[in-house]
Amino acid sequence: MCKYYTEHQAMPPEDELEAICREMFPMLHGMVPKVSFEDLLAVFRKKQAHFAERIEKNGIPEPRKPKVKKTEAEKLALKKAQRKAKKKKLKKQQEQANALPDWQDDRFFFIAGYTSGGAPYGVTWEEMGLEPWETLE
Repeated sequence: MCKYYTEHQAMPPEDELEAICREMFPMLHGMVPKVSFEDLLAVFRKKQAHFAERIEKNGIPEPRKPKVKKTEAEKLALKKAQRKAKKKKLKKQQEQANALPDWQDDRFFFIAGYTSGGAPYGVTWEEMGLEPWETLE
């Protein structure tokens, strides 16, 4: 449509519209195999006035730019940067985990030990009269 409009400064007549539709049908049929040529032509006829209105209002849209493929060096640099960011994130998480004291958690102010089943026991935050992670004064 846009190509025809650029060349002729008008929307295509009925016979040209059918030719344009025949040209586009194989591409569209590959994406939506259930659509018949007649259905596509009917949609083109129905939307032609809207196409003209939009072209007059906004102008002809820019053609899509082809995607630029990344070189191997760019791909490797991207992977390296991702790996570095992941390592940095893991290191930060490790440091945060190591910064927490082993003798405290969300339930216990002081963990005196663990039962044979692995459950902690000790002095709770409530027994100390504190909220979890509240600092001592």
